[in-house]
Amino acid sequence: MRNLLMLCHDDARLVVEGFRKILSITDKFMKNEDTPDGVEEEIQKILDDSSEIKNALIKELHEIGGVLVSRDDFFRLISAMGDIMDQTKGISARFIAIQRHGFSVPEDVAQGLNGLSDMAFDSMIKLREAMMSLGFNSEKAVGFTKEIDELEKVFDEAYFKVEMTVITSDMELPAVLIMKDAITLMENTVDTVRAASDLIRIIAL
Repeated sequence: MRNLLMLCHDDARLVVEGFRKILSITDKFMKNEDTPDGVEEEIQKILDDSSEIKNALIKELHEIGGVLVSRDDFFRLISAMGDIMDQTKGISARFIAIQRHGFSVPEDVAQGLNGLSDMAFDSMIKLREAMMSLGFNSEKAVGFTKEIDELEKVFDEAYFKVEMTVITSDMELPAVLIMKDAITLMENTVDTVRAASDLIRIIAL
């Protein structure tokens, strides 16, 4: 069980590290600067590391067998973490595509993106903390999952406003479509974070 929890902690840290790269891209949008070279490769490396941890987690669960009551919940949690990593890669690919095509991002759109990214990142920080508390302090883990619920509500309200800002902006149509797809994927990511936090709550209880 200890090895299982340690692997989950490592995976949670990678989720945070992966999305941190998104923040570096949205920060460049705010400054109207290009994304540094190598960001895609760095995200892919994090994704590969997460995939290795996922395989190790599955192996660990198989070895534990039916002794672990919450075994199925751990499987679902591992899957959710993998989904978050895939979604992070998708978001970054779309943001980078906008920059590579030379599309201009208006200031109000950039500010909205920055706000959404910060909230999404906060939810992942809470998810990591909930995961780190799992197995050591169940009450604390549950507390973090409740904070994620509240963050998701705030994010959903902000998401609608940013979506309208993107749609009504003067960006070129291809840029609008790519940007809208990116922020929708970000909303899906936050939903997945909440789903993962629900599983942590179940395991903790």
